Amino acid sequence: MLEDSLSASTPVVTESGGRQIFAGLRVLDLSRWVSGEFCTKHFGDFGADVIKVEKPGEGSLTRRLGPFPDDVPDREKSALFLHLNINKRSISLDFSSATGRELLLRIAAKADLIVESFRPGTLERHDLGPEVLHTLNPRVVITRISAFGQTGRYRDYEATGLVLQAMGGPMNATGAADRPPHRKPGFLEHYTIGRMAAEASLAGLFAVRKSGRGAVVDVSGMEVLLAGADRRAPYLLTAAYAGVNAPRGVRSPHRGGSTFAGAFQCRDGYVVMYVTNPEFWSRFVDLVGEDNQEFRSTYRTRFDFDSAEEASKFEETARTWFARHSKFEVMQRAQAARIPLTAVFDIGEVFENPHFRERGFFVRAEHPMAGALEYLGPPWRMRGGWQLRHTAPLLGADTMPILEELGLDLNAAQSLRGEGVI
Repeated sequence: MLEDSLSASTPVVTESGGRQIFAGLRVLDLSRWVSGEFCTKHFGDFGADVIKVEKPGEGSLTRRLGPFPDDVPDREKSALFLHLNINKRSISLDFSSATGRELLLRIAAKADLIVESFRPGTLERHDLGPEVLHTLNPRVVITRISAFGQTGRYRDYEATGLVLQAMGGPMNATGAADRPPHRKPGFLEHYTIGRMAAEASLAGLFAVRKSGRGAVVDVSGMEVLLAGADRRAPYLLTAAYAGVNAPRGVRSPHRGGSTFAGAFQCRDGYVVMYVTNPEFWSRFVDLVGEDNQEFRSTYRTRFDFDSAEEASKFEETARTWFARHSKFEVMQRAQAARIPLTAVFDIGEVFENPHFRERGFFVRAEHPMAGALEYLGPPWRMRGGWQLRHTAPLLGADTMPILEELGLDLNAAQSLRGEGVI
């Protein structure tokens, strides 16, 4: 349902200062899932006019996922959608109809960047492929996000994030060596793909400035994960020099520099430590053996063990020491001693952390349906940078203003609503 009476724009003043770097750029967001929406979010957050095209009465797929307030599903209150779609405008438009297609083309004619994440061939079936779009708008950049790319024998296959992680390499590197592979949590793979798509889109926009010609950017989710920096370079070096595919686990070859590392349970949670050299080692032994002179004398300068039994005994002593203290006490004492260790923060602890509060990382804004919320703030700081200009739009909230910008009169727009086009 189109919510004409509710404005989705609640201005928020931030400290970035100056004209935003992407001001004047128009982005057409045809995506319906995390990777595409995260891609376009980068442009909207830094000043671009992002027009999000949503299916009438349904909207983006991310509207269906929670968490929701009080666990009551509501497409206007999805935390995922609210996060990914700040600073965007929403038009409800069914471009599978002839009229809807014509309206989409009229919007695309003025776009600098179009981002889509449909199955390969979907735009072509609606006669909206790159050839059509570039005939209409020769300078537009078209970024196409899919599981396996626009070509190749896998192009028509669908894939969940789990499949992409398994085929793209991350699962082979995650988890303990003696247990099955683990997937990375949440939507991490989709955010990675979306971030890479944003970088590729920006490269396409630079190319247009140089050549005057538009570009088609083919982003394969699996290839992004396969080519990503997360342990790929160390793996290649390991294979090149040792002829070994590095296994999972703390002691695997690509982490061979670590002497004592991992997660350790404290009285109220966990800390993570990564000891990689004799200086860190001696400081750690001094901390753990603060009341045990024999322990300090035995291990302070050793930096290795004579046997697996001795290593196990050392680890048991360390784990017993960790268990006696709170995680933040351990973190503070380790940091004071210049040992690379941190407490594992839960989301609430990050939210209340004074460092992020002092920097103003969380930005408060009022959403017309979800109410007052605190949003994640700027990923980096610069003049003309990140701003929360308005919260995520209600489904179709900007349909009428956008149609008016196209020169459509109100009566014509209202008739389109009755036909289910908007």
